[in-house]
Amino acid sequence: MGVQVLSYDLLKNLNSKEKVEKILDIVKKKDIVMIEGRLLPEEETILISSALESISGKFTGIEVAFLDSNSSSGIFEKLATSILKMLAKNRFGITVVGPSKIVKEIKMDPKKLEILFN
Repeated sequence: MGVQVLSYDLLKNLNSKEKVEKILDIVKKKDIVMIEGRLLPEEETILISSALESISGKFTGIEVAFLDSNSSSGIFEKLATSILKMLAKNRFGITVVGPSKIVKEIKMDPKKLEILFN
């Protein structure tokens, strides 16, 4: 088991199907994938449905989480974060995808991401 980090630049030129295939190929090898940014909602749907279709004795599914920085407290911080999100679009945050056989649970709070393993 390992962790692979996929940069936004690596995925930006792939279509939705290619992104999902790349992510699932890694997760099926029992690695955790950390992605710079967030998948589009339709890509998340394709990822989850493709994972469900792939369930077998060896592959039991995936756990998915998204870490975002919504912990801004002041009005100016919230405004700056909103502007940054608008400019960065789906590049903002971190998406984590892991095999459910290994990842027991992903806990999120605004400041940290905790991954519990089986």
